[in-house]
Amino acid sequence: MTSSPRSGFDRFLVRVTRLLMQPGRVPLAVMRRLPFGSYELRCALDLFPRPHYAYGVQQAAELARRLGVGRISVIEFGVAGGAGLVEMSRQARLASAATGVHVEVYGFDTGAGLPKPTDHRDLPYIWREGDFSMDVDALQARLPDAGLILGNIADTAREFLDDRRPAPIGFVSIDVDFYSSTAAALGVFAGDHKYFLPRVFCYLDDTVGDDDQILHNEFVGELCAIREFNEANTALKLAPINGLRHKRAVAAPWNDNIYALHRFDHPDYGRYVGRPDSETELPLV
Repeated sequence: MTSSPRSGFDRFLVRVTRLLMQPGRVPLAVMRRLPFGSYELRCALDLFPRPHYAYGVQQAAELARRLGVGRISVIEFGVAGGAGLVEMSRQARLASAATGVHVEVYGFDTGAGLPKPTDHRDLPYIWREGDFSMDVDALQARLPDAGLILGNIADTAREFLDDRRPAPIGFVSIDVDFYSSTAAALGVFAGDHKYFLPRVFCYLDDTVGDDDQILHNEFVGELCAIREFNEANTALKLAPINGLRHKRAVAAPWNDNIYALHRFDHPDYGRYVGRPDSETELPLV
């Protein structure tokens, strides 16, 4: 009998082919298991299991350090089973130890899986009501340092800033699949500047997706919510970090999911956080 494209054997062959086409993955897999290097180095080399979280949390904490901000918040919209929020909490502890900036962690989810799709923009041909449910009690037992906020994101995101008064937000991950839920999550950015760093690093999961009938575009899903957010705001813009994969020591697919929220009229937006003078004075040779 011939294996179907969705068989375990075929999926194994796909993984092997990817490995052969990207041989650099082999030494990285070995390096991930070796306890060496600083936190910054391990972030730079993608040596953490969720390198996009390591990048976002580390970059946010470093920006805060350069601005003299002692505390920040990082957020995950779309917790699902909770493995990502557990890792985000670990990254927060590591970043705090490396930079001296205290990092608060918050996770938003319905607690009951995806809600009912509202219309075609929520991609009901891929996502179903109830997908990605959560064992709330088991997850909360593993999150002593994170705030798990349950309920409809349209309500909880709107109330978050006034209710919790978090430290300035520096990194946000949005993995809520739907257009409607993404639009609700982006609504948190309308808050006062005091709740944000001038540039907020963002990971937008559902802007690419798997190669299995998931056809993301700017008219549906997260990309549609991003486009409408940018059209509705003049001093707030959510944009990809141009050429990120070419700046990284290890180019990876997640690089294309990284955005930055630019708060152009934030009082600290124009404050210098670049290299010291010793690195910007180029000798004439």
